[in-house]
Amino acid sequence: MEHGSAITDFLTPQEMSKLDTFVLRARSVVESSRSGMHKSPLKGSSVEFADYRQYVKGDNLRYIDWKVLGRTDRYYIKQFEEETSLRVQVILDSSGSMAFQSGKRPTKYDYACRVAAALAYVTTRQQDGLGLTIYDSEIRQHVPTRTGTRHLRTIAERLAENRPRGRTKTGYALHSLAEMIRRRALIVILSDLFDEPEEVFNAIAHFKKKMHDVIVMQILDPMELELDVDRVAEFIDLETDERLELDPRTAQLAYKEAMQEFINHTRERCQVLNVDYRLCATNQTFEDFVHQYLIERRQMSL
Repeated sequence: MEHGSAITDFLTPQEMSKLDTFVLRARSVVESSRSGMHKSPLKGSSVEFADYRQYVKGDNLRYIDWKVLGRTDRYYIKQFEEETSLRVQVILDSSGSMAFQSGKRPTKYDYACRVAAALAYVTTRQQDGLGLTIYDSEIRQHVPTRTGTRHLRTIAERLAENRPRGRTKTGYALHSLAEMIRRRALIVILSDLFDEPEEVFNAIAHFKKKMHDVIVMQILDPMELELDVDRVAEFIDLETDERLELDPRTAQLAYKEAMQEFINHTRERCQVLNVDYRLCATNQTFEDFVHQYLIERRQMSL
């Protein structure tokens, strides 16, 4: 598929119209200098009561709680949760394995691009900050967080420019990025996660240590899940070009067990890290996947 340089090359007007009814919310508090729909750890004077603190000279008298004064004979100031905007950093794996596709399905990379575009559109529409990072063995593109429709076009251009190639070093790329992103953000990782698991999870833990909210979306082709091939075939590693001739019928059961163990381990480690994990097979429309996820996400943040 050839991409253009606008969001409409990834999303149809009908798909964007449906996305207009959705929001992307943080599960935890976020930091920002702009007001918006998400809770901030910064205490302000807006929206929702959070706590009290003792009055000090210079405080605004309008926030004194007079009922508490009557009960305790002490002056206390009401503190509130400030509503703030979200910062979303989409991280996209463009290593060689993401070029895989079976039948007429999209490649994992093209599918991930459409998911990324949908999340980018929702983020921009709700006037939140959006950034993009694309990596393989290293970071190839890094677009810092900004807002606005012009910035959304820049994101679309970066998605269009990159094609999957080379080996992956997910752990290395994520560690590097965790050091680059200094303010709390919602981190969305789109990858098949075909890398050393411990390196990947150590890097995800790095994000969590820095108080980021993390979503992991594992993108896989149905062929990778089922190994549904009924004849002898040559299998080619898209990152190393190694080749193996195999009759999948003799290995299918062991393969499916190993793949399921890999997925279960990934899900469990994400749960331990308090990371939101979703598995997506490319035979599900990206639109259904995104809609379902955003509905679930909204319910989690209530």
